[in-house]
Amino acid sequence: MTKGIRVLFTRFTMVSAHLSIIPEFLEKIGLLGFENVFSINKAEVVNTANNSDILFRGIKTAAGNQTASLKSLQGISCWVLDEAEELIDENIFDTIDLSIREKGLQNRVILILNPVTKEHWIYNRFFQDKGVEGGFNGVKGDVCYIHSTYLDNKDN
Repeated sequence: MTKGIRVLFTRFTMVSAHLSIIPEFLEKIGLLGFENVFSINKAEVVNTANNSDILFRGIKTAAGNQTASLKSLQGISCWVLDEAEELIDENIFDTIDLSIREKGLQNRVILILNPVTKEHWIYNRFFQDKGVEGGFNGVKGDVCYIHSTYLDNKDN
C-alpha cells in the first residue's frame, strides 16, 4: 500500500463534516474492522499505519471562497469534489485542479455529482466537448466515467 497519500475531500459548502461525512467514514471503518488504524477529528481522518490522510474542507466559507488556502495545501495527490454540480464557477475548479500535482504519485481528481443541466460547465467540459452521452461507463481520453443509480445498490 502506498504511504503518505493525501486526499482533499471537498464540497462547495461543508459546514459540518463532523456531523455528516465523518460519521459515515467511521461506520465504514468499523464495518471493515479497522478502528484501531485511524485517528479521526472534526476535519481529518488519518491512517496511522501508513501516514495517509483525508482532509475535509468546504470551498465556500462564511468569509467567502477559500480557493487560495485549498490550493496551498501541501502533498495533495487526490481531490474529491462531492456534490460537484454545486460548484458553478469553472475557474475555481481549474485553480484547485491545477494544484493537484504531487510528484511520484498518480494524481486524481474525482467529481461526484447528480446529473447537471446542459448549461452547466461540467456538462459542457466533460460530456458535450468529449462526445460522451449520459449513462456512459468507461474511459474517454484521460477521464473515467462511472454512472450509477440507486438501482445499483438497492440492498443498502
